[in-house]
Amino acid sequence: MTAKFLNIQSKPRTNPRAVAKLEDFQYVEGENIDSRIIINSPNISLYCLEPASQQAIFVETPVEISDYSFVYNIQFESAERLIAVPYHDLFDLAKSIRNYTENLILIYSVGRCGSTLLSKVFNQLDYVLSLSEPDVFCNLVGLRTPDGSLDTQIRELLNVCTRLICKPTPKIQPSWCVIKPRGFCIEIADLMYELFPNAKVIFLYRSAADVVPSFIRAHENVRPLIQGLEDNLDYYSRFFPLIKSYSDFIDFRDPNAVDFYSTLWLSAMERYLELSQKGVPMLALRYEDLVKSPQEMMASIFEYCGLPTYERTNVCKVFEQDSQAGSHLSRNHTRKYQLTDLEMIEVKQKIDRLLKKHPEIQTPDYILPGTLGHDR
Repeated sequence: MTAKFLNIQSKPRTNPRAVAKLEDFQYVEGENIDSRIIINSPNISLYCLEPASQQAIFVETPVEISDYSFVYNIQFESAERLIAVPYHDLFDLAKSIRNYTENLILIYSVGRCGSTLLSKVFNQLDYVLSLSEPDVFCNLVGLRTPDGSLDTQIRELLNVCTRLICKPTPKIQPSWCVIKPRGFCIEIADLMYELFPNAKVIFLYRSAADVVPSFIRAHENVRPLIQGLEDNLDYYSRFFPLIKSYSDFIDFRDPNAVDFYSTLWLSAMERYLELSQKGVPMLALRYEDLVKSPQEMMASIFEYCGLPTYERTNVCKVFEQDSQAGSHLSRNHTRKYQLTDLEMIEVKQKIDRLLKKHPEIQTPDYILPGTLGHDR
């Protein structure tokens, strides 16, 4: 099994929220190596997929990636060199690696709703490997076509990539593995359920009246890019299905992108309803309930996941911290972009106007069926 070192010359990526890709680096090809180095080295982790060349790209880093708020970001920042592994070797590796996905927990969300916080809660347990936003799942969402013609290959890649993501790190030999992908990765939750039917799945959400302003504050640098989405709705609807059908209601020129962020929230909420109706077992959880009663809520979550409930007392100290400290989405960074009172009124009006177009989810405080603490 042959892989290849790629020696990094520079790191030209400019958008810290862009999905991980090989073009984030300028490199020169190095020596061929045995791809089994991937399994044997805890400092090597999966960064992204390159479908055009049928390769998986790994990074070698000197840090414990689970200590950081966003895996894809610390991988980029601390990468010392890359390793390119052909797909056919990747599948062979899966046959030889120990399966660490037997106790798998998946956290999906609407975004900007405390999912990074919840990931960090699990990370307080020394027998749990909790990874926030490994980006290979984003690559696979982008590959999936509406007709499902690539689902077989995507399913195979999901299986091997998940197993490789859950392998031990320098600090953790996991008994449980928690993966919190970016919010739109709920679009492949059905395939993950087919592969890992015993995984515990959590869907975290929050009122759109809070999520949308949080997106506005957090993504100041990417808002100009949103205006270009209108020209490629077919592709971006793979990530946010409603963006195409709601395009007539979205003002892509709005500097605050309120309609766009509202549609992102609505897409994730609708996807939860679709999956629930198909029988995919999930525990829905409101951010508002989580921060109001963390001890009680974490006890229920731990019980659902099969973790010892007595651990909740120690892990809840995370609620006192900034879960994204040190990243481009930390409180110190995002509080620079506050909305005025008049802007907040306009934001809420736009959210309400767009939600009225949906046949069921018509209010920002909509409660999903199956939500912990809410009988419905």
